[in-house]
Amino acid sequence: MSIMFQKLEYMLVQFTSYLSSQSIQHNLIIHFRAEFIIEQGKTEEYKKLVQEMTRMVEANEPDTMVYQFYLNKDETKCIVHETYTNSEAVLAHNNSVASQTILPKIFSVAKISRFDVYGNPSEELQKVLASFGVQTYDLFAGFSR
Repeated sequence: MSIMFQKLEYMLVQFTSYLSSQSIQHNLIIHFRAEFIIEQGKTEEYKKLVQEMTRMVEANEPDTMVYQFYLNKDETKCIVHETYTNSEAVLAHNNSVASQTILPKIFSVAKISRFDVYGNPSEELQKVLASFGVQTYDLFAGFSR
């Protein structure tokens, strides 16, 4: 029974250590919510570009956890949700081939009307985000499962 208790105690310590590391990582996660207004007559082009961008991000950016686009009923407005493991992942996304080649085309057919950042971006990321006129919200309470 003593050996079994020691194994159980060891597993509990390991699990607690794992949970601690996950909560630290959770505090590094960066969430984006952006609203785009799509220019009249440009919806199909916007959708095609977003689909191409999404494929490239999914294939090449493993630290992009969530990358989702939601169109309203008349397809004139798009809400984008993005979640990254940390600030470095956002910077990698910003410097990626997709962001450097496709994103400018997206900006030619749609404009950001609101851009919110949730989390605690690094100083380097804050400098990049400043050009987008973002509003940043720091997490002060809550949890994720």
